Amino acid sequence: MTTMSLSSQQDAHYSQYVFNQLVINPAYAGAKGLVNINAMYNMQWYGLQGSPKTLTLSAEGPIFNTMGAGIHVMQDELGAQKQTSVFGSYAYKLRLSQNWRLSMGISVGISYFNLDGTKFTQSDENLTDPSIPNTTVTTSSFDSKFGLFLFSKSFYAGLSVSNLTANINSPEDVLVTSQRRHFFLTTGYVLKLNDNFKLKPSIMVKEDFKALTNMDLSSYILYKNTIWFGVTYRTGARIITSGELDNSLHYNDALVFMVDYNATDNLRIGYSYQYSLNQLKNYYGHEILMGYYFAKTPKSRMLTPRYF
Repeated sequence: MTTMSLSSQQDAHYSQYVFNQLVINPAYAGAKGLVNINAMYNMQWYGLQGSPKTLTLSAEGPIFNTMGAGIHVMQDELGAQKQTSVFGSYAYKLRLSQNWRLSMGISVGISYFNLDGTKFTQSDENLTDPSIPNTTVTTSSFDSKFGLFLFSKSFYAGLSVSNLTANINSPEDVLVTSQRRHFFLTTGYVLKLNDNFKLKPSIMVKEDFKALTNMDLSSYILYKNTIWFGVTYRTGARIITSGELDNSLHYNDALVFMVDYNATDNLRIGYSYQYSLNQLKNYYGHEILMGYYFAKTPKSRMLTPRYF
């Protein structure tokens, strides 16, 4: 029997996650009290053949005063591999005080993985590798996520874990690498500088206890409650990982520049540009985000910008 290893893609990395945290934390569903619809497209290392491309569509909002629900669909491409996922989320909010809420959420869904063997090329037709398919191979995986989200009007902190129950069903002649659990820790705070400017520092830590710990260290400026300007330093550090690692990419260092415009009370448009600080510095990353918000009633329309 011929076998082949199909490695499922690991969790996608977003530059503008702070405005669409449902993609990493199910407890975010309904946290802000508005129905929120987002579309996000990320191109990493644009111009490099087979580079990652991720399209995400999501919607979330409140149910009554104590619950939230959401759904997000993701398509992630990396070379000959493609992953398509659909997740539904449910969250329950606890009122800790007049200003503080704690949300607990869970997501369940399914992912489909495809490997297009026709995209592989053989340098010599007489030296073919029988382990490489010449057709498309498909597998599937049921999965769940869990998260906590603590927030007030100007502060948030989240903790979530993905790939809790990944169960990959694959053909007998395909060996599929199991999906690793990823832990996400996020926090941020909005500080009013004056009547025109607000400052928002934020941090995201992504850990799977095998590879490098990924960190996004970000700072954003909001001008007149209308337009955000931000910069992120993205790096990987050997915090928990043991053993030897390939340092050829210099710990995945990158700078990300972001602008996000509140075009109306309901519509926001964002763009981010990633510049790698490693051997991939000749290839740039781009991410586009468009979001639209619906108030529960006309009287409850958004009077202040969404800080996160």
